[in-house]
Amino acid sequence: MKLRIAGKTVRGLVAATLVATTGLASAFPAFAADKVLKFAHVLQTNHPYHDMALKFKEELEARNVGLSVEIFPAAQLGNESELISGLQLGSVDIATITSAVTANFVPDFQVFSLPFIFRDAGHLFRVMDGKIGDEMAAKMQDVGLVKLGYGYGGTRDLYTSKAVHKLDDLQGLKIRTMKNTAIIDTWNALGAVATPVAWSDVPVSLKQGLIDGGEGTGVSYRSMAFYEDTKYFTRLAYIFSWHNLMMSKITFDGLSKEQQSAVLDAAKIAESYERTAFLDQEAALFADLATKGAEIITPEDRADWIARIKDVYAQNADDLGGLDRIEAIQNY
Repeated sequence: MKLRIAGKTVRGLVAATLVATTGLASAFPAFAADKVLKFAHVLQTNHPYHDMALKFKEELEARNVGLSVEIFPAAQLGNESELISGLQLGSVDIATITSAVTANFVPDFQVFSLPFIFRDAGHLFRVMDGKIGDEMAAKMQDVGLVKLGYGYGGTRDLYTSKAVHKLDDLQGLKIRTMKNTAIIDTWNALGAVATPVAWSDVPVSLKQGLIDGGEGTGVSYRSMAFYEDTKYFTRLAYIFSWHNLMMSKITFDGLSKEQQSAVLDAAKIAESYERTAFLDQEAALFADLATKGAEIITPEDRADWIARIKDVYAQNADDLGGLDRIEAIQNY
């Protein structure tokens, strides 16, 4: 009898516990898992853009608004054009994309790829953080992209397998460019053969001799170890580059107001962090490249380069908002 009563007692306690647990479960909703945002870029993990992604992840997740971030570096989710398409479709949530490639989707950005339009990094920041930058952000929204920040990309220079000390040395060389009309026009005007190649295809193109070099930033040149195939680096500072830190409008519109605010706040901190990191790296960059076997060249005739491309402004003005817009940026 005792065993039977004990059994009933135990079963009763179990049943009571289950009822109590069920009651608690109904009183308190289950915790939903964080929404995971896919953040993609095409650079290596030793690049400041990846540091920006990590900083954004840290800041956003610390806000505890039900959002977490998974980072996909090194073109894991596609090249830059494919990433922008992914943002528009909502298959990619966040990406950092060079302004020149963004211009293929937001044509107004082409003006910033004109050679020698910015004097220095400070000039670039004033333009992009001011009225003109706000106008660009509105244009981005029109094609399904939400501007989160403008990250600094350094000066764009020239790297080649043959030493280029002066303009004559450049003639006939196949130089990799992005698919951007103003940049292509610039290198053709300088006497090179502008050769658009997707960023992810540049390493194999250099190794196979399909191109003689490319234009780009020294930080990217180092992070991709391009000095192994193109040891000559000519400092032109002909373009001051940046990346657009962007979010899919589909994703952004699907967030709560609290989450949207957290995303924007985290992005602002990440933007500032990246700019400082890139400027610091750039300051020590060229001495470091020399230790890796790169030969750093300062052109003897930079004024001739500038004079050679003066017609590029006029050729592209109608597609870039007119000469007044170009002059407004130069004088900002």
